[in-house]
Amino acid sequence: MSPIREFLIRILLVQPYHKSNVKTRGRIYMSQLTLPLMAALTPSKYDIAVVDENVEPIDFDVDADLIAITALTPTAPRAYEIADEFKRRGKKVVLGGVHPSLMADEALTHADAVVIGEAEETWPALLADLENGKMEQFYSAEHKPDLAGLPFPRRDLMKEDAYLNIPKVETSRGCPFRCSFCSTTVFYGPRMRFRPVEEVVAEVKAADHRFVFFTDNNITANKGYAKRLFKALAPVGIFWLSQGSLDMADDAELMQLAAESGCVGMLVGFESLSDENIAEMGKNASNRVEEYEDKIRIFHKHKIGLIGCFVFGFDGDDQAVFKKTIKFIRRTNIDCPQLTVLTPYPGTSLRAQLEAEDRIIHSRWEKYDVGNVAYIPKKMTPEELQAGYNKMCRKVYSTPSIVMRGLRSMLYMRNPYRSYVFSRNNGVYRKLFQVSQED
Repeated sequence: MSPIREFLIRILLVQPYHKSNVKTRGRIYMSQLTLPLMAALTPSKYDIAVVDENVEPIDFDVDADLIAITALTPTAPRAYEIADEFKRRGKKVVLGGVHPSLMADEALTHADAVVIGEAEETWPALLADLENGKMEQFYSAEHKPDLAGLPFPRRDLMKEDAYLNIPKVETSRGCPFRCSFCSTTVFYGPRMRFRPVEEVVAEVKAADHRFVFFTDNNITANKGYAKRLFKALAPVGIFWLSQGSLDMADDAELMQLAAESGCVGMLVGFESLSDENIAEMGKNASNRVEEYEDKIRIFHKHKIGLIGCFVFGFDGDDQAVFKKTIKFIRRTNIDCPQLTVLTPYPGTSLRAQLEAEDRIIHSRWEKYDVGNVAYIPKKMTPEELQAGYNKMCRKVYSTPSIVMRGLRSMLYMRNPYRSYVFSRNNGVYRKLFQVSQED
């Protein structure tokens, strides 16, 4: 008797285009993580392929049994267009990611199924149902997945030469801060979950790159875990960036270990220079405005630069906020400012509040790119907020401002490579601002 041939399903994973995927030196600034990880979670009996529309066009005539598309809020409109076109051609389509998870009913109007939340449990279940011809409309895990034993992302499926050599690696998911405007915390939840340190280090070594970006919402949220991780990274000899909270400066040992492990810089959410705004967003447990300058000096003392995140348009903000922030950035030499407009993402408490107050202007999701105003502020008109933000960005991201920040950073970093990293990041944020203003 001949053996039964294993059923083969062909799957195409799709990353939609969005203009915010800016290029530097002709390549996308950072490689993708979602699709390579989804490919790694796919059982080996399935034939899997990946296409990033930011790098190459989509072949809508592809021979595939299932099209799986991931979407953030600003990429959702293009994701829906792609889904509609594949469905028109008779393909099965599934949507997942942060936006479809938070707007599942909307997403289902463009797809056969929607994966809600993290996919470690639901993706294999969906594939099994597809194989058996009984795919459900919604797939949502009952529990947040344990991160131990995560497979290494299938980076071999990506066109790696189309991206700068900055692989993304995750060490944890979740964030203990419940910022009112943050949709990723809604998606991942407030409880921190961690990968075993040895598995993170093994993936870093396997990535085989000089520079790594750790994707965590807050890599220092659990200081004990962070210290173990940094000690393990020190012998590997890499440079790295990640996101953390300002209160890591309160722990001298943590700062020293971060520096010794190759930390070039941290993306830190200052968010606002107003205690009223900090309290409004729910972050007053970690951010105290009167301590900002002292803590910035601690980062710089350890030769760790800062991508400082500032959000504009809180209820306490008036037009004076822009000049005040520019002066603060110059005085403290924030190495790379990240300037964003408050954005009412689906699923957030901010959006619920603004909807209840009838202050949402539109839901053109492609404009939810943190560079465009989508609601009515309290102490400014939408036009005043947009104009003030644009003027500030033009000043902060001007060539003289970027050069001056770079020269000042050189004084304490004393390392041309580290200073170059922030010069490049400043250029990326300038491009992000510029493309956000394009129609």
